[in-house]
Amino acid sequence: MKKELVAVILAFAPAACAQPPAPPQQAAAPVAPPPEVAPPRETSEAQIAPGRWDVERVRCSDLLGAADDDRAAAAMFYYGYLAAKAGIHMIDVNQIESNVGKVMDQCATVPNMTVPQAFPSARTAQMKDTAVSG
Repeated sequence: MKKELVAVILAFAPAACAQPPAPPQQAAAPVAPPPEVAPPRETSEAQIAPGRWDVERVRCSDLLGAADDDRAAAAMFYYGYLAAKAGIHMIDVNQIESNVGKVMDQCATVPNMTVPQAFPSARTAQMKDTAVSG
């Protein structure tokens, strides 16, 4: 009987010595990165009513914040609008992408500037370099 008791004790000994499983640890809450401090944005006063904008007062920050398709359409609108306003009747289409890129760079540098101001000389001097007045 002693041998049987010893055998039973030895059989259960590993289980008795085993440590209970550790309680599941809660994952540490992810540490949120500190919020980025954006430069203060001057609110555009260009929207005069729902769906109505004063094109002379639209700010670069409005243009830069628009969806890609809207930004591209607005940039092309301004290119044509300012060319017409300057009396330019012919445009070298091979220069449009480069000129618009320069305007977008200017807007990124000075987001509170109006879009018409972002075009050199507050209008279309940059387009005049590649266009023929008529």
